[in-house]
Amino acid sequence: MKYALSNDENIYGILRLFINEPSICKNIIKYKKYLEEKETLDYHFKRWEDIAGSHYILHDTHEGKFSYIFNEEDYIVKPDHKLNFFNFTGISYQVIELLHELIKINRICSENTHIEDYKYWINNDDKLYTILSKKIMFEMKKI
Repeated sequence: MKYALSNDENIYGILRLFINEPSICKNIIKYKKYLEEKETLDYHFKRWEDIAGSHYILHDTHEGKFSYIFNEEDYIVKPDHKLNFFNFTGISYQVIELLHELIKINRICSENTHIEDYKYWINNDDKLYTILSKKIMFEMKKI
């Protein structure tokens, strides 16, 4: 049975053609792995700072700038007042907040209401929030 060499084993073999010292070849591969891991960590750290940072800034500054539902027909739809989060993720900050709100409502209602009332309100809120989310995303894509 034949086994394929790993990427590092291939690199080691190529390095051995040019460098006749195994310890130097192994150190080069070790350093390559270190650089790759550092680059990956830096990338993910930067993405976390960009996405989470822009989310928290919006969360702290959205007062009076958020979309609302009055009833099944009446919605006030406002695009995000800062576009950083949308530009990073392709989704409105408000849609994420609506999801968080549904999760909170679900947890609170499941502890404090009769099961039939609970199902009705969760389904009703979910439908209303779905419509609002679609309207928000429509407005965001116009920008």
